[in-house]
Amino acid sequence: MKDFKQTYGPWALVTGASSGIGYEFAQQLAALGLNLILVARREEAMEGLAKGLRAAYNLEVRVIALDLTEPEACEQLNEATSDIKVGLLINNAGMGAQGALIDTSLSRQRRLLALNCRAPLELAYFFGKRMAEVGKGGIIFTSSISAFIGSPYIGNYAASKAYELYLAEAMQFEMRNRGVAVQALCPGFTRTEMTAKVRAKKMEPSEVVGESLRKLGKKTIVVPGAKYKLMNVLVKWVFSRKRATRMIGKSLEKGKVG
Repeated sequence: MKDFKQTYGPWALVTGASSGIGYEFAQQLAALGLNLILVARREEAMEGLAKGLRAAYNLEVRVIALDLTEPEACEQLNEATSDIKVGLLINNAGMGAQGALIDTSLSRQRRLLALNCRAPLELAYFFGKRMAEVGKGGIIFTSSISAFIGSPYIGNYAASKAYELYLAEAMQFEMRNRGVAVQALCPGFTRTEMTAKVRAKKMEPSEVVGESLRKLGKKTIVVPGAKYKLMNVLVKWVFSRKRATRMIGKSLEKGKVG
């Protein structure tokens, strides 16, 4: 992609970089020539990734092991990177919680909100300010196809992804004259650790990330894959919200997703 490094470099920060979509973002951004800050809890996995990227692309990679559910984590991350110019923020770290809300752990649901909502908000605030000061940059929120409709048995997760979707839409308008592109990436089932037990045909992380990066600065909401694009159209224009929620609930209730 022509001029990607100039527009969104020289550094990109990727949260949830130890596996799945975050790992793939690191791979593809390195191929585009951006230096990387990798953030996740699993330091060993990130060190292995960093070593490979340095060798393959001759770039700088910093590894920061951090639990973003901790109250001061995002502020610490902002301070730890204050000496470099972060031109692209990939707000990718996230977690799920399956089951009827009242049958799940409240502590896990609270951690979900901290990781899926509070952390992306705070990082977008800190790094968005820094990008606006120099008049360029990009922020990608990894949302989900579930953000578009109430989803029984993953209700808090879907609601957290709707939060990211709406925040991205609003920020794109606010940042449009400040040189900062904002995107909500809304994938369906993708081959990651989170979906390992899901019985569904899954997209590859490379497909999801490739479409996201190609459309950064061109489209605010990105739904990768023809199947999920069609699904989103049907939910919006054919089914009522009530019917769509019922269909999703019945599917997840029976364990027949996708």
